[in-house]
Amino acid sequence: MSRSSEFIWAAEETLRKFGRPMSARQIYSAARDAGLFSDSLQGKTPEQTMKSKLSTHILRHGDLSKFVRTAPGRFYLRELALHDEIYEAPRWGPPPTQEIVTVFPRDAIGGELSFQGLALDYEDLYVSLFKSGICAGLPRTQAELTEDYKQVIAYVLVRRGSNFLAYRRGVYNRTADMLRGADCIGFGGHVSEDDHSLLSTDDAGILEAASRELSEELKLPEADLERLKRHEGLRVAGIINDDSSSVGRRHLAVVIEYQVSDDPSWDSPVRGEESITKLRWVGPDAELNLDDFEYWSQLCFRALAPELVRVLPSLKVRRRAPFRPPHVLCVIGQIGSGKTEVAQALNRLGYQAINSGEVVAQLLKRPHVKPSTRLEFQAAAHSFIASPGGPERLAMAISARADELGADRVLVDGIRQPATLAHLRSLRGRRRVPLLYVAAAPDTAYSFYRARELRRASMEEFLAVRDSPVEREIYLMLEEADAVLYNWLGKGQLIDAMTDLPFINDLH
Repeated sequence: MSRSSEFIWAAEETLRKFGRPMSARQIYSAARDAGLFSDSLQGKTPEQTMKSKLSTHILRHGDLSKFVRTAPGRFYLRELALHDEIYEAPRWGPPPTQEIVTVFPRDAIGGELSFQGLALDYEDLYVSLFKSGICAGLPRTQAELTEDYKQVIAYVLVRRGSNFLAYRRGVYNRTADMLRGADCIGFGGHVSEDDHSLLSTDDAGILEAASRELSEELKLPEADLERLKRHEGLRVAGIINDDSSSVGRRHLAVVIEYQVSDDPSWDSPVRGEESITKLRWVGPDAELNLDDFEYWSQLCFRALAPELVRVLPSLKVRRRAPFRPPHVLCVIGQIGSGKTEVAQALNRLGYQAINSGEVVAQLLKRPHVKPSTRLEFQAAAHSFIASPGGPERLAMAISARADELGADRVLVDGIRQPATLAHLRSLRGRRRVPLLYVAAAPDTAYSFYRARELRRASMEEFLAVRDSPVEREIYLMLEEADAVLYNWLGKGQLIDAMTDLPFINDLH
Protein backbone atom coordinates (compact mmCIF):
# COMPACT_ATOMS: atom_id res chain seq x y z
CA MET A 1 0.00 0.00 0.00
CA SER A 2 1.16 3.57 -0.51
CA ARG A 3 2.32 5.74 2.36
CA SER A 4 -0.55 8.17 1.82
CA SER A 5 -3.18 5.41 1.72
CA GLU A 6 -1.89 3.94 4.97
CA PHE A 7 -2.21 7.24 6.81
CA ILE A 8 -5.70 7.86 5.47
CA TRP A 9 -6.89 4.36 6.27
CA ALA A 10 -5.32 4.41 9.75
CA ALA A 11 -6.87 7.81 10.49
CA GLU A 12 -10.36 6.64 9.53
CA GLU A 13 -10.12 3.46 11.59
CA THR A 14 -8.87 5.44 14.59
CA LEU A 15 -11.47 8.22 14.42
CA ARG A 16 -14.21 5.64 14.00
CA LYS A 17 -12.99 3.73 17.05
CA PHE A 18 -12.73 6.76 19.35
CA GLY A 19 -15.84 8.50 18.00
CA ARG A 20 -14.68 12.06 18.64
CA PRO A 21 -12.50 14.76 17.02
CA MET A 22 -8.77 14.32 17.63
CA SER A 23 -5.53 16.11 16.87
CA ALA A 24 -3.13 14.67 14.31
CA ARG A 25 -0.76 13.70 17.13
CA GLN A 26 -3.51 11.82 18.97
CA ILE A 27 -4.67 10.09 15.78
CA TYR A 28 -1.13 8.97 14.97
CA SER A 29 -0.41 7.78 18.53
CA ALA A 30 -3.62 5.76 18.74
CA ALA A 31 -3.18 4.28 15.24
CA ARG A 32 0.43 3.41 15.98
CA ASP A 33 -0.53 1.63 19.21
CA ALA A 34 -3.28 -0.25 17.36
CA GLY A 35 -0.69 -1.56 14.89
CA LEU A 36 -2.16 0.09 11.80
CA PHE A 37 1.10 1.09 10.07
CA SER A 38 3.28 -1.11 7.88
CA ASP A 39 6.85 -2.09 8.76
CA SER A 40 8.42 -0.12 5.94
CA LEU A 41 7.47 3.37 7.10
CA GLN A 42 10.27 5.50 8.55
CA GLY A 43 10.68 9.14 9.50
CA LYS A 44 11.13 11.55 12.39
CA THR A 45 7.86 13.52 12.39
CA PRO A 46 4.94 11.11 11.88
CA GLU A 47 2.46 13.46 13.58
CA GLN A 48 3.21 16.15 11.00
CA THR A 49 2.90 13.58 8.22
CA MET A 50 -0.53 12.58 9.54
CA LYS A 51 -1.58 16.23 9.67
CA SER A 52 -0.30 16.83 6.15
CA LYS A 53 -2.09 13.79 4.70
CA LEU A 54 -5.42 14.71 6.30
CA SER A 55 -5.14 18.36 5.30
CA THR A 56 -4.27 17.39 1.71
CA HIS A 57 -7.21 14.98 1.57
CA ILE A 58 -9.63 17.70 2.70
CA LEU A 59 -8.16 20.24 0.27
CA ARG A 60 -8.12 17.86 -2.69
CA HIS A 61 -11.56 16.30 -2.23
CA GLY A 62 -13.47 19.20 -0.69
CA ASP A 63 -17.02 18.20 0.27
CA LEU A 64 -16.30 14.68 -0.92
CA SER A 65 -13.52 14.18 1.61
CA LYS A 66 -14.37 11.72 4.35
CA PHE A 67 -12.59 14.05 6.82
CA VAL A 68 -13.49 17.44 8.23
CA ARG A 69 -11.86 19.87 10.60
CA THR A 70 -13.81 20.66 13.77
CA ALA A 71 -11.29 23.23 15.02
CA PRO A 72 -7.76 24.31 14.08
CA GLY A 73 -5.61 21.19 14.18
CA ARG A 74 -8.50 18.82 15.02
CA PHE A 75 -9.98 16.27 12.60
CA TYR A 76 -13.06 14.07 12.48
CA LEU A 77 -15.04 11.88 10.11
CA ARG A 78 -17.56 13.77 8.02
CA GLU A 79 -20.19 11.06 8.48
CA LEU A 80 -19.97 11.29 12.28
CA ALA A 81 -19.67 15.05 12.68
CA LEU A 82 -22.77 16.97 13.75
CA HIS A 83 -23.52 19.13 10.72
CA ASP A 84 -26.68 19.22 8.61
CA GLU A 85 -24.92 19.55 5.26
CA ILE A 86 -22.23 16.89 5.61
CA TYR A 87 -21.76 14.69 2.58
CA GLU A 88 -21.99 10.94 3.30
CA ALA A 89 -18.71 9.80 1.80
CA PRO A 90 -18.32 6.09 0.92
CA ARG A 91 -16.43 3.93 3.41
CA TRP A 92 -12.71 3.64 2.89
CA GLY A 93 -11.80 -0.02 2.58
CA PRO A 94 -8.54 -1.55 3.73
CA PRO A 95 -5.91 -1.35 0.98
CA PRO A 96 -4.89 -4.61 -0.65
CA THR A 97 -1.92 -6.50 0.70
CA GLN A 98 0.41 -9.17 -0.61
CA GLU A 99 1.43 -10.38 2.86
CA ILE A 100 -0.20 -13.51 4.30
CA VAL A 101 0.61 -14.02 7.98
CA THR A 102 0.31 -17.16 10.09
CA VAL A 103 -2.59 -17.09 12.56
CA PHE A 104 -4.64 -19.41 14.72
CA PRO A 105 -8.21 -18.94 16.08
CA ARG A 106 -8.05 -17.27 19.47
CA ASP A 107 -10.64 -19.61 20.98
CA ALA A 108 -9.10 -22.79 19.53
CA ILE A 109 -7.23 -23.77 22.68
CA GLY A 110 -9.55 -22.49 25.38
CA GLY A 111 -7.97 -21.48 28.69
CA GLU A 112 -4.40 -22.28 27.71
CA LEU A 113 -3.88 -18.59 26.83
CA SER A 114 -5.22 -17.28 30.14
CA PHE A 115 -1.75 -16.20 31.36
CA GLN A 116 -0.26 -12.72 31.03
CA GLY A 117 3.43 -12.38 30.24
CA LEU A 118 6.20 -14.85 29.40
CA ALA A 119 5.61 -18.57 30.00
CA LEU A 120 8.78 -20.64 30.31
CA ASP A 121 6.90 -23.94 30.68
CA TYR A 122 5.68 -23.68 27.13
CA GLU A 123 6.00 -27.21 25.76
CA ASP A 124 2.35 -28.34 25.96
CA LEU A 125 1.10 -25.03 24.56
CA TYR A 126 3.68 -25.16 21.77
CA VAL A 127 2.46 -28.59 20.71
CA SER A 128 -1.21 -27.50 20.86
CA LEU A 129 -0.55 -24.49 18.68
CA PHE A 130 2.13 -25.44 16.19
CA LYS A 131 2.02 -29.21 15.82
CA SER A 132 -1.75 -29.66 15.63
CA GLY A 133 -2.47 -28.11 12.24
CA ILE A 134 -4.68 -25.28 13.59
CA CYS A 135 -2.49 -22.53 12.13
CA ALA A 136 -3.54 -20.98 8.83
CA GLY A 137 -2.78 -17.99 6.61
CA LEU A 138 -4.66 -14.66 6.66
CA PRO A 139 -4.03 -11.33 4.88
CA ARG A 140 -2.27 -9.06 7.33
CA THR A 141 -4.60 -6.08 6.93
CA GLN A 142 -7.51 -8.38 7.72
CA ALA A 143 -5.72 -9.92 10.70
CA GLU A 144 -4.89 -6.48 12.14
CA LEU A 145 -8.59 -5.55 12.39
CA THR A 146 -9.81 -8.53 14.42
CA GLU A 147 -9.05 -10.14 17.76
CA ASP A 148 -10.63 -13.42 16.67
CA TYR A 149 -7.18 -14.61 15.59
CA LYS A 150 -3.71 -14.47 17.09
CA GLN A 151 -0.86 -13.67 14.68
CA VAL A 152 2.32 -15.65 15.32
CA ILE A 153 5.50 -13.64 15.95
CA ALA A 154 9.07 -14.96 16.02
CA TYR A 155 10.79 -12.88 18.73
CA VAL A 156 14.51 -13.62 18.62
CA LEU A 157 17.03 -12.81 21.35
CA VAL A 158 20.59 -12.65 19.97
CA ARG A 159 23.05 -13.73 22.65
CA ARG A 160 26.79 -13.90 22.99
CA GLY A 161 27.33 -15.76 26.22
CA SER A 162 25.67 -13.67 28.95
CA ASN A 163 25.30 -10.61 26.71
CA PHE A 164 22.21 -9.64 24.71
CA LEU A 165 22.26 -7.67 21.47
CA ALA A 166 20.15 -4.57 22.05
CA TYR A 167 18.99 -1.80 19.75
CA ARG A 168 16.46 0.97 19.38
CA ARG A 169 13.88 1.01 16.63
CA GLY A 170 13.31 4.26 14.78
CA VAL A 171 10.41 6.21 16.22
CA TYR A 172 8.49 6.01 12.97
CA ASN A 173 7.77 2.58 11.60
CA ARG A 174 4.91 0.11 11.55
CA THR A 175 6.15 -1.77 14.59
CA ALA A 176 3.67 -1.45 17.42
CA ASP A 177 4.16 0.73 20.46
CA MET A 178 5.44 -2.28 22.40
CA LEU A 179 8.55 -1.99 20.16
CA ARG A 180 8.51 1.73 19.25
CA GLY A 181 11.05 4.31 20.29
CA ALA A 182 12.43 2.19 23.16
CA ASP A 183 15.35 -0.12 23.59
CA CYS A 184 14.69 -3.68 22.57
CA ILE A 185 16.40 -7.08 22.60
CA GLY A 186 13.92 -8.89 20.37
CA PHE A 187 14.49 -9.17 16.63
CA GLY A 188 12.06 -10.74 14.19
CA GLY A 189 8.46 -10.29 13.18
CA HIS A 190 5.47 -12.08 11.72
CA VAL A 191 5.66 -15.70 10.66
CA SER A 192 4.40 -15.59 7.08
CA GLU A 193 3.08 -18.00 4.50
CA ASP A 194 6.51 -17.96 2.82
CA ASP A 195 8.11 -19.46 5.94
CA HIS A 196 6.22 -22.75 5.55
CA SER A 197 7.96 -25.67 3.92
CA LEU A 198 8.15 -29.46 4.14
CA LEU A 199 10.80 -28.96 6.83
CA SER A 200 8.61 -26.72 9.02
CA THR A 201 5.58 -28.92 9.59
CA ASP A 202 6.42 -29.27 13.28
CA ASP A 203 6.68 -25.57 14.09
CA ALA A 204 4.45 -23.72 11.56
CA GLY A 205 7.57 -22.11 10.05
CA ILE A 206 8.66 -20.35 13.27
CA LEU A 207 12.36 -21.24 13.14
CA GLU A 208 12.46 -20.44 9.43
CA ALA A 209 10.91 -17.04 10.17
CA ALA A 210 13.48 -16.46 12.92
CA SER A 211 16.33 -17.25 10.51
CA ARG A 212 14.86 -15.06 7.77
CA GLU A 213 14.22 -12.08 10.04
CA LEU A 214 17.71 -12.17 11.55
CA SER A 215 19.21 -12.30 8.06
CA GLU A 216 17.19 -9.21 7.10
CA GLU A 217 17.58 -7.12 10.25
CA LEU A 218 21.31 -7.75 10.76
CA LYS A 219 24.29 -8.06 8.42
CA LEU A 220 25.39 -11.49 9.53
CA PRO A 221 28.81 -13.14 9.18
CA GLU A 222 28.90 -15.94 6.62
CA ALA A 223 29.29 -18.51 9.38
CA ASP A 224 26.02 -17.42 10.98
CA LEU A 225 24.16 -17.38 7.69
CA GLU A 226 25.16 -21.00 7.18
CA ARG A 227 24.22 -21.94 10.74
CA LEU A 228 20.78 -20.31 10.42
CA LYS A 229 20.07 -22.23 7.22
CA ARG A 230 20.35 -25.35 9.38
CA HIS A 231 18.51 -23.66 12.29
CA GLU A 232 21.66 -24.25 14.32
CA GLY A 233 22.03 -22.18 17.51
CA LEU A 234 18.29 -21.47 17.74
CA ARG A 235 16.43 -22.50 20.90
CA VAL A 236 12.80 -21.87 21.83
CA ALA A 237 12.84 -20.24 25.29
CA GLY A 238 9.18 -19.45 25.95
CA ILE A 239 5.92 -17.97 24.73
CA ILE A 240 4.65 -14.43 25.33
CA ASN A 241 0.90 -13.88 25.62
CA ASP A 242 0.15 -10.20 26.12
CA ASP A 243 -3.54 -9.34 26.46
CA SER A 244 -2.79 -5.89 27.91
CA SER A 245 -3.27 -4.02 24.62
CA SER A 246 -5.20 -4.38 21.39
CA VAL A 247 -1.92 -5.08 19.58
CA GLY A 248 -0.94 -7.70 22.14
CA ARG A 249 -4.33 -9.40 21.93
CA ARG A 250 -3.81 -9.88 18.20
CA HIS A 251 -0.36 -11.46 18.54
CA LEU A 252 1.43 -14.31 20.26
CA ALA A 253 5.22 -14.35 20.36
CA VAL A 254 7.49 -17.37 20.40
CA VAL A 255 10.68 -16.29 22.19
CA ILE A 256 13.77 -17.82 20.55
CA GLU A 257 17.38 -17.50 21.69
CA TYR A 258 20.14 -17.47 19.10
CA GLN A 259 23.71 -18.00 20.34
CA VAL A 260 25.99 -16.41 17.76
CA SER A 261 29.09 -17.96 16.24
CA ASP A 262 32.58 -17.09 17.42
CA ASP A 263 33.18 -14.91 14.36
CA PRO A 264 35.11 -11.77 15.53
CA SER A 265 32.83 -9.48 13.51
CA TRP A 266 30.31 -9.87 16.33
CA ASP A 267 32.53 -7.46 18.28
CA SER A 268 30.91 -4.71 16.20
CA PRO A 269 27.50 -5.93 14.94
CA VAL A 270 26.06 -4.19 11.88
CA ARG A 271 22.38 -3.47 11.24
CA GLY A 272 20.60 -4.62 8.11
CA GLU A 273 17.57 -2.30 8.32
CA GLU A 274 17.53 1.48 8.72
CA SER A 275 14.89 1.39 11.47
CA ILE A 276 17.38 -0.34 13.79
CA THR A 277 19.63 2.13 15.62
CA LYS A 278 22.02 2.17 18.60
CA LEU A 279 23.01 -1.46 18.06
CA ARG A 280 25.18 -2.69 20.97
CA TRP A 281 25.75 -5.51 23.46
CA VAL A 282 24.31 -5.27 26.97
CA GLY A 283 25.13 -7.58 29.83
CA PRO A 284 26.80 -8.04 33.22
CA ASP A 285 29.24 -5.16 32.76
CA ALA A 286 26.46 -2.55 32.96
CA GLU A 287 23.41 -2.37 35.22
CA LEU A 288 20.22 -2.13 33.17
CA ASN A 289 17.12 -0.06 33.87
CA LEU A 290 13.99 -1.85 32.73
CA ASP A 291 12.22 1.38 31.83
CA ASP A 292 14.69 1.84 28.96
CA PHE A 293 13.18 -1.22 27.23
CA GLU A 294 9.87 -2.10 25.62
CA TYR A 295 7.52 -4.45 27.47
CA TRP A 296 8.37 -7.73 25.77
CA SER A 297 12.08 -7.11 26.36
CA GLN A 298 11.29 -6.38 30.01
CA LEU A 299 9.51 -9.72 30.29
CA CYS A 300 12.50 -11.53 28.77
CA PHE A 301 15.02 -9.82 31.04
CA ARG A 302 12.95 -10.47 34.16
CA ALA A 303 12.48 -14.16 33.33
CA LEU A 304 15.70 -15.11 31.55
CA ALA A 305 18.34 -12.76 33.03
CA PRO A 306 17.02 -11.26 36.29
CA GLU A 307 20.56 -10.75 37.56
CA LEU A 308 21.12 -8.07 34.89
CA VAL A 309 18.27 -5.69 35.65
CA ARG A 310 17.46 -2.99 38.14
CA VAL A 311 13.81 -3.21 39.19
CA LEU A 312 13.45 -0.46 41.80
CA PRO A 313 11.02 2.34 40.87
CA SER A 314 12.72 5.04 38.85
CA LEU A 315 11.82 8.60 38.02
CA LYS A 316 12.54 10.35 34.72
CA VAL A 317 12.05 14.11 34.79
CA ARG A 318 11.64 15.60 31.32
CA ARG A 319 10.96 19.20 32.38
CA ARG A 320 11.81 20.55 35.83
CA ALA A 321 10.50 24.11 35.58
CA PRO A 322 6.76 23.21 35.82
CA PHE A 323 7.33 21.59 39.23
CA ARG A 324 8.45 24.78 40.95
CA PRO A 325 5.72 25.77 43.47
CA PRO A 326 3.14 27.10 43.53
CA HIS A 327 1.64 24.45 41.27
CA VAL A 328 -1.25 22.04 40.78
CA LEU A 329 0.38 18.66 40.22
CA CYS A 330 -1.67 16.19 38.16
CA VAL A 331 -0.83 12.56 39.02
CA ILE A 332 -2.01 10.35 36.16
CA GLY A 333 -1.78 6.67 35.35
CA GLN A 334 -3.78 3.67 34.23
CA ILE A 335 -5.63 1.48 36.70
CA GLY A 336 -3.18 -0.66 38.67
CA SER A 337 -0.19 1.58 37.99
CA GLY A 338 0.19 2.65 41.63
CA LYS A 339 -0.99 6.20 40.85
CA THR A 340 -3.30 6.39 43.88
CA GLU A 341 -0.56 5.14 46.20
CA VAL A 342 1.84 7.77 44.84
CA ALA A 343 -0.79 10.49 45.32
CA GLN A 344 -1.43 9.34 48.90
CA ALA A 345 2.31 9.35 49.66
CA LEU A 346 2.63 12.90 48.29
CA ASN A 347 -0.40 13.90 50.36
CA ARG A 348 1.40 12.70 53.49
CA LEU A 349 4.45 14.70 52.41
CA GLY A 350 2.57 17.98 52.35
CA TYR A 351 0.48 18.10 49.17
CA GLN A 352 -3.19 19.06 49.43
CA ALA A 353 -5.06 16.44 47.41
CA ILE A 354 -8.05 16.59 45.08
CA ASN A 355 -9.50 13.28 43.89
CA SER A 356 -10.94 13.77 40.41
CA GLY A 357 -13.23 10.76 40.88
CA GLU A 358 -14.80 12.39 43.92
CA VAL A 359 -15.28 15.61 41.94
CA VAL A 360 -17.01 13.67 39.15
CA ALA A 361 -19.21 11.91 41.72
CA GLN A 362 -20.30 15.27 43.12
CA LEU A 363 -21.06 16.61 39.65
CA LEU A 364 -23.10 13.46 38.97
CA LYS A 365 -24.68 13.63 42.45
CA ARG A 366 -23.92 10.00 43.17
CA PRO A 367 -21.64 8.05 45.57
CA HIS A 368 -17.95 7.81 44.77
CA VAL A 369 -16.72 4.66 43.04
CA LYS A 370 -16.21 1.41 44.97
CA PRO A 371 -14.74 -1.84 43.61
CA SER A 372 -18.18 -3.44 43.40
CA THR A 373 -19.67 -0.51 41.47
CA ARG A 374 -16.65 0.56 39.40
CA LEU A 375 -17.97 -0.47 35.97
CA GLU A 376 -21.30 1.27 36.60
CA PHE A 377 -19.53 4.42 37.80
CA GLN A 378 -17.16 4.35 34.82
CA ALA A 379 -20.12 4.21 32.42
CA ALA A 380 -21.77 7.20 34.11
CA ALA A 381 -18.49 9.14 34.18
CA HIS A 382 -17.92 8.46 30.48
CA SER A 383 -21.40 9.71 29.59
CA PHE A 384 -20.66 12.90 31.54
CA ILE A 385 -17.20 13.51 30.08
CA ALA A 386 -18.43 12.75 26.53
CA SER A 387 -21.30 15.23 26.84
CA PRO A 388 -20.90 18.76 25.43
CA GLY A 389 -18.85 20.79 27.88
CA GLY A 390 -18.11 17.78 30.11
CA PRO A 391 -14.29 18.15 30.25
CA GLU A 392 -14.61 21.90 30.77
CA ARG A 393 -17.11 21.47 33.65
CA LEU A 394 -14.82 18.97 35.36
CA ALA A 395 -11.77 21.21 34.90
CA MET A 396 -13.67 24.19 36.32
CA ALA A 397 -14.72 22.17 39.38
CA ILE A 398 -11.14 20.98 39.97
CA SER A 399 -9.75 24.49 39.54
CA ALA A 400 -12.32 25.89 41.97
CA ARG A 401 -11.38 23.23 44.52
CA ALA A 402 -7.70 24.15 44.12
CA ASP A 403 -8.53 27.80 44.75
CA GLU A 404 -10.43 26.82 47.91
CA LEU A 405 -7.42 24.92 49.23
CA GLY A 406 -5.19 27.94 48.63
CA ALA A 407 -2.02 25.87 49.00
CA ASP A 408 1.28 26.22 47.15
CA ARG A 409 1.33 22.47 46.46
CA VAL A 410 -1.92 20.90 45.30
CA LEU A 411 -2.19 17.55 43.58
CA VAL A 412 -5.02 16.22 41.44
CA ASP A 413 -5.37 12.45 41.47
CA GLY A 414 -6.77 10.77 38.38
CA ILE A 415 -7.56 13.06 35.44
CA ARG A 416 -8.38 10.70 32.57
CA GLN A 417 -8.79 12.79 29.41
CA PRO A 418 -6.36 15.13 27.62
CA ALA A 419 -9.26 17.56 27.09
CA THR A 420 -9.79 17.91 30.85
CA LEU A 421 -6.06 18.52 31.38
CA ALA A 422 -6.02 21.13 28.60
CA HIS A 423 -9.00 22.99 30.07
CA LEU A 424 -7.46 22.91 33.55
CA ARG A 425 -4.23 24.38 32.25
CA SER A 426 -6.09 27.13 30.41
CA LEU A 427 -8.04 27.97 33.57
CA ARG A 428 -4.89 28.17 35.68
CA GLY A 429 -3.33 30.63 33.24
CA ARG A 430 0.33 31.17 34.06
CA ARG A 431 0.11 29.09 37.21
CA ARG A 432 1.94 25.82 36.74
CA VAL A 433 0.10 22.53 36.11
CA PRO A 434 2.81 19.84 35.83
CA LEU A 435 1.96 16.27 34.87
CA LEU A 436 3.43 13.24 36.67
CA TYR A 437 2.62 9.98 34.88
CA VAL A 438 2.89 6.73 36.86
CA ALA A 439 3.63 3.77 34.57
CA ALA A 440 3.58 0.07 35.39
CA ALA A 441 4.11 -3.06 33.33
CA PRO A 442 0.76 -4.75 32.58
CA ASP A 443 1.49 -7.83 34.70
CA THR A 444 2.54 -5.59 37.61
CA ALA A 445 -0.63 -3.51 37.18
CA TYR A 446 -2.77 -6.65 37.20
CA SER A 447 -1.15 -7.80 40.47
CA PHE A 448 -1.56 -4.30 41.92
CA TYR A 449 -5.25 -4.26 41.03
CA ARG A 450 -5.94 -7.64 42.57
CA ALA A 451 -4.07 -6.77 45.77
CA ARG A 452 -5.94 -3.49 46.18
CA GLU A 453 -9.45 -4.25 44.97
CA LEU A 454 -10.47 -7.72 43.79
CA ARG A 455 -8.11 -10.55 44.72
CA ARG A 456 -9.96 -13.05 42.53
CA ALA A 457 -10.27 -10.80 39.48
CA SER A 458 -9.37 -12.50 36.21
CA MET A 459 -7.22 -10.80 33.58
CA GLU A 460 -10.37 -10.29 31.50
CA GLU A 461 -12.12 -8.56 34.42
CA PHE A 462 -9.11 -6.35 35.03
CA LEU A 463 -8.92 -5.37 31.36
CA ALA A 464 -12.67 -4.61 31.28
CA VAL A 465 -12.07 -2.05 34.02
CA ARG A 466 -8.75 -0.69 32.72
CA ASP A 467 -9.90 -0.42 29.11
CA SER A 468 -13.39 0.95 29.70
CA PRO A 469 -14.24 3.96 27.48
CA VAL A 470 -13.68 6.52 30.25
CA GLU A 471 -10.12 5.18 30.81
CA ARG A 472 -9.22 4.82 27.13
CA GLU A 473 -7.35 8.10 26.65
CA ILE A 474 -5.11 8.02 29.73
CA TYR A 475 -2.06 6.63 27.90
CA LEU A 476 -2.25 9.48 25.36
CA MET A 477 -1.05 11.81 28.12
CA LEU A 478 2.19 9.87 28.64
CA GLU A 479 3.85 11.83 25.85
CA GLU A 480 2.82 15.11 27.53
CA ALA A 481 4.18 14.13 30.96
CA ASP A 482 6.74 16.39 32.62
CA ALA A 483 7.95 13.39 34.65
CA VAL A 484 7.36 9.64 34.51
CA LEU A 485 7.58 7.35 37.55
CA TYR A 486 8.13 3.70 36.55
CA ASN A 487 6.72 1.22 39.06
CA TRP A 488 8.06 -2.34 38.84
CA LEU A 489 7.11 -3.58 42.31
CA GLY A 490 4.17 -4.24 44.59
CA LYS A 491 2.44 -1.68 46.79
CA GLY A 492 4.63 -1.99 49.86
CA GLN A 493 7.85 -1.90 47.88
CA LEU A 494 6.68 1.10 45.86
CA ILE A 495 5.94 3.23 48.92
CA ASP A 496 9.15 2.17 50.66
CA ALA A 497 11.25 2.82 47.58
CA MET A 498 9.77 6.28 47.04
CA THR A 499 11.61 7.51 50.12
CA ASP A 500 14.89 6.48 48.50
CA LEU A 501 14.17 8.20 45.17
CA PRO A 502 15.26 11.77 44.47
CA PHE A 503 11.50 12.20 44.20
CA ILE A 504 10.63 15.22 46.27
CA ASN A 505 13.82 17.06 45.34
CA ASP A 506 13.18 16.44 41.64
CA LEU A 507 9.66 17.80 41.86
CA HIS A 508 10.55 21.06 43.57
